Amino acid sequence: MSEAAAIVSDKQLGDVLLLQPSAHHLAQVAGNSTALFVRDAFRPLVELMPGCVWGPENRQRFSEVWTTSWSSRAVWQAFRLRTRKRRLIVNKPRHIRWWYRFVFHDIRLEPPSAEYWARYFWRVVSGKEETEFIAPQLKQPPADWKHPALPVGPFILINPTAAWKRKFWGEDQWAEIIQRLVKQHPSMPVVIAGGGSEREVAHCQSIADLCSLPVLNLAGKTSLKEYLHLVSAAQSVLCIDGAASHLAQAFGIPTVTVFGPTHEGKWHWPTPHNVALAARQFNEAGAYGSASAVPVEAMWAAVCSLKMA
Repeated sequence: MSEAAAIVSDKQLGDVLLLQPSAHHLAQVAGNSTALFVRDAFRPLVELMPGCVWGPENRQRFSEVWTTSWSSRAVWQAFRLRTRKRRLIVNKPRHIRWWYRFVFHDIRLEPPSAEYWARYFWRVVSGKEETEFIAPQLKQPPADWKHPALPVGPFILINPTAAWKRKFWGEDQWAEIIQRLVKQHPSMPVVIAGGGSEREVAHCQSIADLCSLPVLNLAGKTSLKEYLHLVSAAQSVLCIDGAASHLAQAFGIPTVTVFGPTHEGKWHWPTPHNVALAARQFNEAGAYGSASAVPVEAMWAAVCSLKMA
């Protein structure tokens, strides 16, 4: 049996998905699916990533191990794996601790830029021309991952939260968009989803209350399997910078994403069906800032341009 490659990361859900192009390349080279060693909770995501398998159950010797996180935890995880080639990708010299050189056979220092992170890792791992890059992709989730409350027919998904509160768009802005959507498509259900933290649940509930319409609020009420199915089944997704944006694009769902304090070029791959609205486009001198700087009219124009309304 031929060996497989492995990737180690201790990043968040969306960051793990952005490794799919790199993992797919390694799988093609090795002739076996790439083993991913990531947080235990993310196993359902790995199961949907082409070219990937769940790493912790794989006890074999790996042809090569790539570590895309530079935390001590990720480095020790990589050190425990049997391989002839252990490699680390870092974007700043300060991420390299002195003892890392005793762990890795190869440390790739690639300076940061405004490059899309999925292509950044793929380019370093594959060494291929940038024009050959294909954005992350996901397989469709099984039908039994569906949340029991999910509508049977088409629906619009609103995902207004992320791990960072400073990425949030205004509650009143979301409420206005929902009202316009319902007016345009009175028979199209609107579903709200978000993380389970107290802050995210409260934000989603405030939006539902402000729009004064019968929306289905599933914020904090889905497992990861149910959440993945939810995103994959949506007619369209409106969200802020976060995992929902990455997932929707990987599932091929038309998406509009609002960006505030982060650079959209690093976290968004533009296509005719995936549009980014950045606060810096509306701030003086292109300054970063609150996502609320993106006006409702700009969001609505983007929604209409995708024929989502």
